[in-house]
Amino acid sequence: MKKLPIILLIVAGASPSVGLMVRLVQTASGLVRPAFLDPVFYWRGAMAFLAIAVLIVLIQIRDK
Repeated sequence: MKKLPIILLIVAGASPSVGLMVRLVQTASGLVRPAFLDPVFYWRGAMAFLAIAVLIVLIQIRDK
């Protein structure tokens, strides 16, 4: 159980980059509009960074 927050932190940290890469590939293929014009892009990024912040706080609480 002690490794779970670290694993979740890695997944939460990688998710915005993977989402951006997928979105850029879709944009380049002409299927969707540019990623930076889509509000869902910003929402998903905000939620991922919020998850990272929560996990960092939980790790700090656990280590005290």
